[in-house]
Amino acid sequence: MNLEKDRISTAQMMLLGLFSLIGEMALVYPAAMATGAHEDAWIAALISIPLGLACVKLMISTSNIDPTKTIIELSLQVLGKWVGGAVALSYLFFFLIAASTYIREIEDFMCTQIYEGTPGGVIRFMAIFLLVYGLRLGLETLGRAAQIFFPFFAFFLICLIVLLFPDVKMERIHPILNTSFPDMLHTIMFGVFYPFGEMCVFFMVYPYVQKQSNTSRNIFISLLIGAVGLNLILFLSLTVLGAYFSEHEFYAAYILAQRINIANFLQRIEALMATTWIISTYFKTALFFYAFVLGTAQLLKLKSYRPLIFPVAFLIYGLSHLIAKNIIFYVKEIPAYWVDWDFTHAIAFPLILLVVYHIRKRISHNNQLT
Repeated sequence: MNLEKDRISTAQMMLLGLFSLIGEMALVYPAAMATGAHEDAWIAALISIPLGLACVKLMISTSNIDPTKTIIELSLQVLGKWVGGAVALSYLFFFLIAASTYIREIEDFMCTQIYEGTPGGVIRFMAIFLLVYGLRLGLETLGRAAQIFFPFFAFFLICLIVLLFPDVKMERIHPILNTSFPDMLHTIMFGVFYPFGEMCVFFMVYPYVQKQSNTSRNIFISLLIGAVGLNLILFLSLTVLGAYFSEHEFYAAYILAQRINIANFLQRIEALMATTWIISTYFKTALFFYAFVLGTAQLLKLKSYRPLIFPVAFLIYGLSHLIAKNIIFYVKEIPAYWVDWDFTHAIAFPLILLVVYHIRKRISHNNQLT
């Protein structure tokens, strides 16, 4: 039974993919990468791009086992009721925790940088209210909204990058290749699995895309553009703020926007950076929220996922408060272990599904021949 009647175009999926890749990464990515590789973080980021696209290729190949089924349905179909059910539950738990974490990121950012006197619960409620409103309108509406907001997002991001170039000082990324191999490898893994690994949420969206012959190519192009944009933010953070401040500032990209000053006239445009970040994080969170409610409905064989939206909204509201004790815990502790989650759901499980599928297919073919 198909619980989702809406369909989105390839272009809409490309934009949702770009929003999801950049998402909350625009603010936390520079600090996370600089922590491991310091001045060489930009090198690790460049190496991570082709590896990340290979990770996406694996996920697309897994989806193409049956392009009409989500990862929940594929797990049950390929791995059976019990093992497949366990894998499906793991994906659902990840989707739920991820959505709660992104809401917490919005709360921490807004309460520490913009609305310092506002209770965090108010920010969480506003964010979840908008998410519920968007999900009630459906997947197709989210896709169309992405097309509407993308020009604003692109304009603000381009402004940030272009206006910061006068402040670039290349000597701030010296010495080059001074990072030990284990630290560089760890940072590369982070650059692959953290941004690209979270594209596993599209396991729940891919079946509802109006596919064309060039759909896969367009997905790679959009993610490549997103990765380049993300790494440009990292490069600017290193060359404008320096490796030390990039590593120790929680929201380096926001601090970058505060540094813009053109002729003492064009300055203090960090609100544009905040707007860009909130737009992309909204769509990323909405997709994880959608993935959880849709996947839960499919696993429980419900007739519709919409009745789950409001109960799950209350669940996310509570979890987003419990996910971390404070912003220090969130920034310093969670990312180190989040990579393992991304690796499991973007590499390990899809690889197992592909291997088991081809083994079963070969056994079935041999049985037919005999």
